[in-house]
Amino acid sequence: MTTLLKNWDFMRFLRLGIGLWLGYAAISEHQLIIGVMAGLFLLQAIMNIGCGSKGCNVPFSKSNTNQKVEDISFEEVK
Repeated sequence: MTTLLKNWDFMRFLRLGIGLWLGYAAISEHQLIIGVMAGLFLLQAIMNIGCGSKGCNVPFSKSNTNQKVEDISFEEVK
């Protein structure tokens, strides 16, 4: 239970807000599909799942940029 209450960042709050907004729209307009979408967004916010196992974060480490770039020779075909 404590893991659900920790690590709330901007994306979790955004998913929660979208889920609540879609839930309100689904109830007020009696739309089942919108309700399913709201449930998915709320599930993502509560369980902190989203873009994969590592989340939506971009890795901070860069790949090795010391690689030598070779010139490519092209031959014209007529």
